[in-house]
Amino acid sequence: MENELKVEGIELMGNHVKDKLKSCGTGVKINGLAKIAKPEVVELHDNCRLGDFTFIYGGVRVVIGKHTDFQPHARIWGGGTCVIGDRVNIGPGTTLLTAKYLHESGQIMVDGMENGESTMEYGLCEIGNDAYLGANCVVMPVKIGEGAIVAASSFVTHNLKPWGIYAGNPAKRIGWREKPSDEMLNEINSRE
Repeated sequence: MENELKVEGIELMGNHVKDKLKSCGTGVKINGLAKIAKPEVVELHDNCRLGDFTFIYGGVRVVIGKHTDFQPHARIWGGGTCVIGDRVNIGPGTTLLTAKYLHESGQIMVDGMENGESTMEYGLCEIGNDAYLGANCVVMPVKIGEGAIVAASSFVTHNLKPWGIYAGNPAKRIGWREKPSDEMLNEINSRE
């Protein structure tokens, strides 16, 4: 048909991308307006969900754990590595960065420059099981410990301890969260 609508990049969106992933578990839900660039390095584990307008740039490697939920407009960006545990919430509009520009003397800080004109440092953004990130957070290449809570609009520039509650710019610990009992965690893990 001559008048057929063609959308460039649709093969990287929604369920069209599942067969291009490095691995895709059972029950994975990728909403139709979610997009994954470099899907060949992305692993989605069982029952994870990517909301509309989620964007994942695969970079070196991306792993998203079981029952992890990316809310709309959340993204992984930077070209490095991102490893996210099981049962993690990534709030709407949250950005997980896997690289940063080095502001070397006399260099430009933008993608696409010739070698030596711009310098990127690729890293690892790692989030432990049962963590919760609120809306519109920005996370640099750091480690967020198991069960940590990051309040909405926080800027995470350093590693966060397990089961801590963090807020602010830069994010600082404002409290502790009680860890679920071993019995509850064992029950949850036995169902997976």
